[in-house]
Amino acid sequence: MGAVLLEELRQAGLGVRDLFEGRQEPLSWHFRGLAYDQSELDILESGAVEELHAPSALVELVVDEMALACANLGRQGVAQYLVVDGPEGEPAAPPDPGSFVFHPDAMLGWLSLDVAPPARWLEERDPDPDANEELASRLAEVAHELGEGADDVEVHIEGAVDAAAGGWSEMDVPGRVRPAGVSLYFSFGIPLDQASERELAQTFGRGASITSRALQRMREVFRRT
Repeated sequence: MGAVLLEELRQAGLGVRDLFEGRQEPLSWHFRGLAYDQSELDILESGAVEELHAPSALVELVVDEMALACANLGRQGVAQYLVVDGPEGEPAAPPDPGSFVFHPDAMLGWLSLDVAPPARWLEERDPDPDANEELASRLAEVAHELGEGADDVEVHIEGAVDAAAGGWSEMDVPGRVRPAGVSLYFSFGIPLDQASERELAQTFGRGASITSRALQRMREVFRRT
């Protein structure tokens, strides 16, 4: 699944670094990495710059391993682990695989995308309330425009309060809050009954497309605000 996701990101012109995978719960596996525009990532990895000041996306795939096992076994395989109680005195019998389906709300996993600007862009912004409002408004517009097809769309903005010129004793001076954490968040649920490689590629492809466009729109928002 990780390979399919990386291929879809590559097809969207994105490169991924800082790859990490492991377990976060007894039956949960996760894969994550930082996605950048591939051309910018090539510059960084060539050694031309020490730090890349470009938007990035934290890409995380979480998989329910119980659901993954069911998907791999299929209904025929799962049926071998089940029995149907017969009338009293009669032995239990295996169910007909055609008599049950996987619950439509059962999830194979979730794909989450968190697109954020580099820290320097936030550090360079003035703590101006009007500019903060404009930034929030433009990010909301981008989220609304790009979020079609995602199961969850959010705009995250965390504020930091700077001391007034005269120190913390003069915090009644307005306009000292600046955005310290900004991101566009999109997530996709992957139903167990849509777990074929083709369907996975389609979901990952939608996520990769949104990520690529969100990185570009993040640049545009910060240029305009």
